[in-house]
Amino acid sequence: MKKIITLVFLLAQLSVAAWADTFVIHRIQFQGLQRVAPATVQSYLPVKPGDVLSSSKTAAIVKDLYKTGFFDKIALDRDGNTLIIQVVERPTIGQLTIKGNSIIPTDKLTEVMKTLDIAEGRVYNAAMLEKIKTSLLGQYYLLGRYNARVDITTAPMSRNRLQVTITVSEGLVAKVKRITIIGNTVFDESTLVKQLDLNTSGILTFVTQSDRYSDEKMESSLDKLRAYYMDRGYLRFEVKSSQAQISPDRKSVDVTFIVSEGAPYTVKSVELTGQLYYSHAKLMSLINIQPGEVFSRQKVLDAEKAITKLYGDDGYIFTNVSIRPQVNDSTHQVVILLNVNPAHRTYVRYITFSDNNRTNDEVLRREMQQLESAPVSSAKLDDSKQRLSLLPFVRNVNMSVKPVPNKSNQVDVNYKIEEDNSAQASFKVGYSQVYRMILGAGLNQKNFFGTGNTLGINFQHSQFEQYYGIDYTNPYYTQDGISRSFSLSMSKVDPSAAANVNSGYTTNEYDAGVLYGIPVGQEEGVINRIMAGAGYQNTLINLVNGKVSAQVNRFTVEQGRRFQELVLKLGYSRDSRDRAIFPTSGGLQTFFVNGYAPITNDSLSFYTLDYHGKWFAPINDSFILTARGDLGYGNGVHGVQDYPFFKNYYAGGIDSVRGYSGYTLGPQDSNGLAMGGNMLADASVGLIFPNGLSDNLRTIFFVDAGNVYTDLNNRGFGGQSTNSGPIRYSTGVEAEMITPIGPVDISLAQPLNRQHHDSRDTFQFALGANF
Repeated sequence: MKKIITLVFLLAQLSVAAWADTFVIHRIQFQGLQRVAPATVQSYLPVKPGDVLSSSKTAAIVKDLYKTGFFDKIALDRDGNTLIIQVVERPTIGQLTIKGNSIIPTDKLTEVMKTLDIAEGRVYNAAMLEKIKTSLLGQYYLLGRYNARVDITTAPMSRNRLQVTITVSEGLVAKVKRITIIGNTVFDESTLVKQLDLNTSGILTFVTQSDRYSDEKMESSLDKLRAYYMDRGYLRFEVKSSQAQISPDRKSVDVTFIVSEGAPYTVKSVELTGQLYYSHAKLMSLINIQPGEVFSRQKVLDAEKAITKLYGDDGYIFTNVSIRPQVNDSTHQVVILLNVNPAHRTYVRYITFSDNNRTNDEVLRREMQQLESAPVSSAKLDDSKQRLSLLPFVRNVNMSVKPVPNKSNQVDVNYKIEEDNSAQASFKVGYSQVYRMILGAGLNQKNFFGTGNTLGINFQHSQFEQYYGIDYTNPYYTQDGISRSFSLSMSKVDPSAAANVNSGYTTNEYDAGVLYGIPVGQEEGVINRIMAGAGYQNTLINLVNGKVSAQVNRFTVEQGRRFQELVLKLGYSRDSRDRAIFPTSGGLQTFFVNGYAPITNDSLSFYTLDYHGKWFAPINDSFILTARGDLGYGNGVHGVQDYPFFKNYYAGGIDSVRGYSGYTLGPQDSNGLAMGGNMLADASVGLIFPNGLSDNLRTIFFVDAGNVYTDLNNRGFGGQSTNSGPIRYSTGVEAEMITPIGPVDISLAQPLNRQHHDSRDTFQFALGANF
């Protein structure tokens, strides 16, 4: 470009030399303009009609016009007192196409290019496009895609336009072929490599993707290597060099670390200085470091965090704990000095909410544990965020704390709410391998008119069940947070629709009830509730001639076929999850005692005990350990013979022990079909692992175990009845998805100890669609 401009200046000087005399410009005429308006070009000229054009101004005209970037060629001429400016316009981008990219989204690339004035309708700038190509390749190299390619081609279009096509070949991520650590003597290479985020290919690397190289993984591996040594006393540990050598085919990388270990250091003492608002003993109790032990950087950081939290919970949220180690290299000892500077106590001025388009502010505000005008508490701020995250209509919460301008002791707190969809009217189409085809319709609102209340009016029909129900929950029936739920339903169940399940009868059931939830306890990060309620239940058994099992027939002969009971419920729930949708830590546990008291002389007296728990524990940023447990027990007040068979527990299927057909485990009736039992025990442990596809998809490797048992002397009924047999086990993978048309749950499982009468069901799924 500089050469072109220089050449233009020389030509301009020659043309000036050709003009013997200066002249007064009466008119300026442009030749060659197509898209650029003459008035636009005129605005850039250093001369105007009436000015005297001398040889000194011609170079300025050419220079200023080239600066606009509109023209490829500029020439000056004269016709009397008319200045003629001849130009050749640069082409514009008529069409800009980006293809082949998926890792870096097109909208992001387009946005960046617009900031650099590269877009449809803008002047074509080959040099700037070349810079974008280089920058884009650099981004792919950072991701470990060293064989990526970016090609930019142009094709002419009408009206001096160009079709610009950017073709991206992203290539494959280079894999780590070899990791070499030089200079280590204390720990062997294999032990150190296990600490890194990078690894060579192995059995599980197709899931962990730790064998795929990137600069980010290289940096995190360096940090973990330093942390491993410094947590074991090697205070002077240093990584002298870290190199990644790319293979000639750019498909693999050899990684080499050169380290200097140094000697291990021990702690001589821990000293506290600064403004100690708490007793020395209380502060020292937060520090898990003893004189004489091996130095650990992580323990020092934990001590800093614990002290900061203590002060932060009392309003000193800007507390700074500076770590000043005094290292004695001759004795290999270190004195850890922790200087505490709490600054000043801070108060909350305002608590606000943003992006809550469907939820009233008061619904969110009642979850606040932190109050306005009160000292800031780090624990209460986090607890408030967690309680918001546990609302069933909230998908995510981000909290920000900002100092108030000109007020050194005040802050404003904002919670940014990402709300979940809550359809008001729905038509449901679904399929379950237990219930078969499912049709339903209803009004369902998890956040009724923005009040936080839940309303459900539902109809559902399948071969297994017909259900009609209405329920309404007010989570803040009282200002103290006592919830109240009403429910009313009627249903008809035909077990014969589920294969291999006790049949020969149908049940018609009518239920009504109310349930209260009473918050108890002040445990940090945990919501505890006592549940209490009462209800009415009316059940009618209809027998199907020729299909009734001996067990069902005996019960109806002795107890009758119509039952009316008063239902009394007492329960307890404990919720410590970090959020309701796709939690990553904490757990949810519920325990209920249900008592059924007869209203009429021919009704039943029985009870059930039910426990459900599910937990999540993060292993690192990518993997989460999860576990589930379900226990159930039911019995008649006067013995198991009075316990109704239609209240039996069942096991097997996608919600229980996967890999076995739904509802088929446990004892069989006299017809050789699963009849369930009055005792349930099943559990599952799983590993949630990254899938790299979507945040709305969760993939889990699991192992299930469980079965159903009965106190009933099942062998006395003859036929093919058997006992439950051993606990069944299975293993497999599961995918949980949140989709615009509803939740989808898919599992692939393999039974590990299938018995001869068990029914295997490897592929299981349940889905629903809301329109």
